[in-house]
Amino acid sequence: MPDVFISYSTQDDNMAQFIHSHLIAENLSVFLAKISLDPGQKWGEEILLNLKGSQWVIFLSSQSACRSAIAQQEMGIALGTGKQIVPIVWDMDPADMPGWLAGYQALDLKNLSFEDANIQISNIAKKIKADVFKGKLIAGAAIAFLALLIKR
Repeated sequence: MPDVFISYSTQDDNMAQFIHSHLIAENLSVFLAKISLDPGQKWGEEILLNLKGSQWVIFLSSQSACRSAIAQQEMGIALGTGKQIVPIVWDMDPADMPGWLAGYQALDLKNLSFEDANIQISNIAKKIKADVFKGKLIAGAAIAFLALLIKR
């Protein structure tokens, strides 16, 4: 399962691929439907499986994504399943995000230089990697504990 699921409107494909490339370069496993799905796959099932399997969701919160029924469904699932959510905006004010995102601090790229945007995305990637590492440590400790219990 991926570390990160990117939810976006297909109208924002360039931004989605930019974020995807950056996170992949940071050694994260990232699901982006356009890149991650193979021709002939049942995309609805695969998207749902990968969304549920990831711990982090990056929502490319553009004007078109905020109007997209599919993106809203993905975010409803993300919110309902307790995912870590990072909204990223660039063509609207963070204050204009839908109410269901009101409690999340957005990364606002609209006034950042390309270099500063890269730094901010790298900072997000570092947080995700630390969280993934922590999850693996906890899982490893749980497995070791179960192994000890079984040996008794």
